[in-house]
Amino acid sequence: MDDNGKYIRLFGMLFFSFVGFIVALVLIMLGLRLFFGVLSYVPWFNNLYILFIVCVPAILFITVYLIYYKRTKQLSSMAVKVFSYIVFFAALAAWAIFWVLDLIKFFKYNYNAISDYYTFNLAFLASNVLAIFLVGIVQAFNSKKEISWIERNQLDKN
Repeated sequence: MDDNGKYIRLFGMLFFSFVGFIVALVLIMLGLRLFFGVLSYVPWFNNLYILFIVCVPAILFITVYLIYYKRTKQLSSMAVKVFSYIVFFAALAAWAIFWVLDLIKFFKYNYNAISDYYTFNLAFLASNVLAIFLVGIVQAFNSKKEISWIERNQLDKN
């Protein structure tokens, strides 16, 4: 009888844990629906959200270009450095111009569709991704070969 009691208690704990998890999930979903339903009545929240969406690609790509810019200082080939700096300068200038134009457009006209903003132009985004990959490949061919973990362990033993 003592073993059956343990199994019944274990089954009850598992069953009620599962039911509690489902109830908690439903309550969280209903709470989020209520919260975001209320936010649709707050007029400035929509503008804040659109402003966030407008700024995301610019911040992301500018950060990537700045990281690459700092890595470029460590390269040995001057030709690769010059090529990288030219690409970075052109890309950062384009992002700065388009981001400022998008911010002006947002605050002046308050468009809600992302297709109205320059930084969401498919050709512009694709050319930036291509530039990042191109510079990354050129810099990878120029950088020193990294020591693998096997070679590093062999060097540590000697």
